[in-house]
Amino acid sequence: MSLYLDHNATTPLRAEVVEAMTAALRDLPGNPSSTHAPGRAARAALEQARAEIAALVGAAAEEIVFTSGGTEGNDLAIRGLLAGVRVARDRRGDGAGRLHAISSAIEHPSVLGALAAGEVDLSLLPLGPEGTLHPETLRAALRPETALVTLALANHELGNIHDVFASASIARDAAALFHADAVQAAGKIAIDVRALGVDALTLSAHKIHGPKGVGAIYLRRAASFAPLTAGGHQERERRAGTENVAGIIGFGVAARLARGELAEAGARIATLRDRLETRLLSIAGARRHGDRTRCLPGTLNLGFPGAPGQMVAAALDLEGVSVSTGSACTSGSLAPSPVLLALGLSPDDASSAIRFGLGRDTTERDIDRVAALVAEIVARVRRRGESGAASSRPAARERIVIAMSGGVDSSTAAALLVDAGYEVIGATLRLYDASGTAASVGGRCCGPRDIEDARATAVKLGIPHHVIDESVAFQAAVIDDFVAEHRAGRTPNPCVRCNERLKFGPLLAFADAVGATALATGHYARLLPDGEGVALGRALDLEKDQSYFLFGVRPEVLARVRFPLGDKTKAEVRALARRFGLPNADKPDSQQICFIPDGDHVAFVAARGGAGPVGRILDDATGADLGAHGGTHAFTVGQRRGVPARADGRRFVLRVDAGSGEIRVGARERLGRDSLRVGDVRWLDAQISRGTHRCAVQIRHHAKAALAWIEPCADGSTLVRFDEPAFGVAPGQAAVFYALDDRVLGGGWIQA
Repeated sequence: MSLYLDHNATTPLRAEVVEAMTAALRDLPGNPSSTHAPGRAARAALEQARAEIAALVGAAAEEIVFTSGGTEGNDLAIRGLLAGVRVARDRRGDGAGRLHAISSAIEHPSVLGALAAGEVDLSLLPLGPEGTLHPETLRAALRPETALVTLALANHELGNIHDVFASASIARDAAALFHADAVQAAGKIAIDVRALGVDALTLSAHKIHGPKGVGAIYLRRAASFAPLTAGGHQERERRAGTENVAGIIGFGVAARLARGELAEAGARIATLRDRLETRLLSIAGARRHGDRTRCLPGTLNLGFPGAPGQMVAAALDLEGVSVSTGSACTSGSLAPSPVLLALGLSPDDASSAIRFGLGRDTTERDIDRVAALVAEIVARVRRRGESGAASSRPAARERIVIAMSGGVDSSTAAALLVDAGYEVIGATLRLYDASGTAASVGGRCCGPRDIEDARATAVKLGIPHHVIDESVAFQAAVIDDFVAEHRAGRTPNPCVRCNERLKFGPLLAFADAVGATALATGHYARLLPDGEGVALGRALDLEKDQSYFLFGVRPEVLARVRFPLGDKTKAEVRALARRFGLPNADKPDSQQICFIPDGDHVAFVAARGGAGPVGRILDDATGADLGAHGGTHAFTVGQRRGVPARADGRRFVLRVDAGSGEIRVGARERLGRDSLRVGDVRWLDAQISRGTHRCAVQIRHHAKAALAWIEPCADGSTLVRFDEPAFGVAPGQAAVFYALDDRVLGGGWIQA
C-alpha cells in the first residue's frame, strides 16, 4: 500500500480540481484575450478563479498575477520589484549606485537565484540555532540604498513560520519593499496580505492540491514594479503570455477548497505530525530540525545520524512510502541541504535528514506504519556493510542493485536483469558535477545529462532509480590523488583508483540499506568459479575488457557483485539496447576522464594547484637542450605531443623528474624496459604472493599483456621481469597480473 508523505514537494490533485479542469479543457476552447463568445467565456472562468485565489490571501482580484509556478513567481516578483525601483529612481534622477537587498541563507533556491540575477548587493540575515529569523536583525541590516527585503512566510524544508508582519513593518519604515515567498504557507495557514503589509507574495497551485505548472503572485496596487517580459498585454501588462486557462481554473477550485478547510485540516494534521515526531524521536540519536513553536502543521524535518537520508528515503520508497531529503527543486544537486548547513549542521548530519510532509489524506494508521518502517530502516542502514545487514527483509524475488552511469552498457545490464526476472533497483553515483559547463550542455560525461539518461532508462524499464552523492569522497580519493600524482611527475589512473577506493563501497552500502543481495555493474568483466569463491577474469570481448580497472576490488566485495555483460561483445550490447528500446541505445561511449569532460587534463591539474615545475627538455642520448617547457605535469612517459622531433624521427618522453623539472626524451627504442617494480600490491589470489610465478602483465588499459615472471619481495613490492621489452612503462600507472587462463591474480602501482 502506497503512502505519500511528500506534500511539501507537491500534492495530489483533488477530485474536484480534476473535474473542473476536465470541463475547462472540453468546454472552454477560447483564448481569454479574444473578444468573441468563446474568448469571453474563457475570460469569465479565469476571472472567477482569480477572485478565489485573491480571497485565499485577502487580496483584491486585480492584484493577482498568474505565473507558471513558484519559481517563476519568485523571480517575477523579486526582479520585477527591483526593476520598478530602478525605474522610479531614474525618474527622480537618483538612479546611480547599486541597489541593496536583504534575505536569508535558508530561502528557496528560486529566491536566491532571482537575487543573484537581480544584480544587487545582498545581505543575508543571521539565523538562530533552529533556523529562526529575528526581525530586529533586519533593522540592523538595513541601509539607505536597501530596495527590497525578501523572506519566506514558511520555510520549505523546516516548516518554520516567520513573523512577516514584524519584518515587513521594519522594511516599510525604511522605505524598502517586502516580498514573501508563501508557496509552502498558502492553504496551510491563514494569510492576509493587508495585515502582513507585504508588497508582493508568491503562490503555487500544486502545493494546495492544484495542478503543476500554475502559480500566481500578489502584487500590491501601488508597488513599484516593471515587467520582465514583453510582447503581450496579458495580466494587466505585468506578465506577457496567454494564460493557462484550465490550470488556472483548477488553481481557483483548489484555493476555494483550501480556504474552506483551513482551520480544521490544520489542527488535525498538526496532531498527526506531533504523533510522528514523538515516535521517531525515540530512535537513538534522532533530532528535529527547525522551530517547534512556530511551524507549519504538516512539515517535520528529522535527522538520523549514521543513516544517510538518501538511503533511508530509497528504502522507504521500496516499501511504498514517499518522503524526501529536501527541496524537490534542488534534489538533482544532491549536495547536503543548504538550509541545514546554514543551521550549523555538519555535512554528514545535514545529509542524514528526512523531510516528512503530511497532507489532508494522512491518517493515524499511516503515521504508525511509517514510524515503524523508519525505525527498522534506520537500524538497517546504520549497520550496512555488516554481515547479514542485507538479509533482514524477505523478498519474493531476488533484489539486485544495478549501478547506472547513464551509458548504454549499464543500462543494458539493467535491462538484462529485469528480463531475467530479478527485482532491480537502479543507483547512480554522483561523483563530480560538470553542471553549467559546455561539456554538460553538450551531454558529455559527468553532467546532469547522464543522471537524466539513467533516470529515463529506469522509467523505460519500470524500476526505481536513486542517486547517491559521493562527490566529497570522490574529490578526496580520486581527484586529489590525480592532481598529486601529476604534480609528482607520475601518471595516475583515476578509473582504477575509483573502483579500488570508492565506487563499490557506497553501492554495496546502498544495496544493504534497501535489502538487496547483490550489486551489478555494466563492466566488461567476468567472475569465474574458484574453489568456494569467485575469481575476476577477462571479459569475452577483449577489446572492451575492463578487468584491468578492477584488480583493486577486494575478493569479499567481488563475491557480492554481478557482471551481466561479461560474456557479451559491445556489438551485442548495442543490439540488445535497441531491442529493449532503451532511450540511450545509440549514446556514444565517453572517451574522456569522467571529471575532465573537455579532455584537458593539463589545465585541470594546473587549476587545482598540481602544476609541476618548469624546466628544460633534454635529449637522453646526447644531453642536448631542446628547449623549455611550462611544467612537468604536462608530460607522461611515452608521450609524443609537445616533444621536439629529431631529424631522423620522433622523440618520446622517457622520464619525468618533478624535482628538477627535467624532461628526458629520446627515440622509441629507448622506452623499452626489461623489468619494473610494482608497489602497493593487491593480491586476488593469495597463493601468488609467495614465490616466483609465470604470468602476463598489463601496464596500461589498452596495452597488450606481456609474458613475464613476477617475484614478490620482502618489502611488499613485486619485481616484474619481461620476456621482451615493455614500452611506455610509466610510474603511477597500474600493472595488473593475469594468469595464463585470463584470471586476475592481482596488481599494483608501477614504482620504477
